[in-house]
Amino acid sequence: MHGSSPDDEALTVGPPRFIDRLWAWMEGRPLRRAMVGAVIFVVFFSGLFASWIGVALWRGSTDRNAGAVALLYVLVPFIAVVLLFLIQRMMYRLLWNQERAIARGEWRSGDPVSPPGPRSTPPAPPVPWPWSLRARHALLYVLTLAGLLYGFMPYEHQVELVRLVWRLGPGTATRRQLPMLLFGYLPLAVFGLLVVVLTHRQRRRRGAGRLDARARLVLRAEVNWLCAFAAAAAMTVLMLQLFGQLIVAKL
Repeated sequence: MHGSSPDDEALTVGPPRFIDRLWAWMEGRPLRRAMVGAVIFVVFFSGLFASWIGVALWRGSTDRNAGAVALLYVLVPFIAVVLLFLIQRMMYRLLWNQERAIARGEWRSGDPVSPPGPRSTPPAPPVPWPWSLRARHALLYVLTLAGLLYGFMPYEHQVELVRLVWRLGPGTATRRQLPMLLFGYLPLAVFGLLVVVLTHRQRRRRGAGRLDARARLVLRAEVNWLCAFAAAAAMTVLMLQLFGQLIVAKL
């Protein structure tokens, strides 16, 4: 750390979260890790199958694709709500950890990135988020979730996406690459452009030296938060398409 820099606060480690305390409790204890893994596995798959059966019974449909429709009603909201949030938080911590490593001279562009985890990526520094940015984050989540649920939860939409890939891909090799391009890189580019647009004004003010230390911290946190959200949203879109394609093909 550079004690004379007004931006040192950005490089501090935040207070430990639940996942950090859980990881510390499991570290070096294989039995505890196995127990936690077993609990997560049982809870997840029990909840998934119970929800799938419950939705199927609630719909009462006898159509051939009734099982696929019910599974989409369960799996898509879980991926869109839970995994989007978890991946965003993980990526946010990872980006802050890279900033710390760069500031200490321990990481340069092109070096391998440490795998994300509570031990390798400590908590992000505390940030005094203004209410305007909190509201923007909430709005981004709401709009993204609405788009994901509308685009991927209906069975008919998943069928149309499969047909789209088949129409655009003239060969087998192309069809294998298209989902990554259309549902991975394209959403990442769109959300990346959104990051540039939303932070352009503040970055110009920072370049002109018109931001104090607190505002610079908030800007760095906002860029990291938005980049993490962009990566999480792109991964979520790709997962929803891949799982949807499997459900349409196999069920």
